[in-house]
Amino acid sequence: MAYTMKNGRTPPTTTGEGELSYKGFKGQVAYEIIGSLAGLRQGGAALRGSFMTTEEIADNAFKACDGHLRLADGKEYRITMVGYTPGSDTGYFELKI
Repeated sequence: MAYTMKNGRTPPTTTGEGELSYKGFKGQVAYEIIGSLAGLRQGGAALRGSFMTTEEIADNAFKACDGHLRLADGKEYRITMVGYTPGSDTGYFELKI
């Protein structure tokens, strides 16, 4: 996902392999998060990201609506699914503390 801020700069991205969990599922996914995780604060604005997995898991995650994503560094974040295209292997989410 290429993204440019209004000031022309490109925000930092975090990519890796992590563990997605939602009601009835826990498994490995690849993820990309746009924005600085260091700047994430309780009650602050959410970061957006995506995860890549199988078509079935992406569909079920979107239907579950909420879940958790454990990043490669071991930190776990609450996520809310915000988008998915039927037939795609990619789900989109907002990440919050």
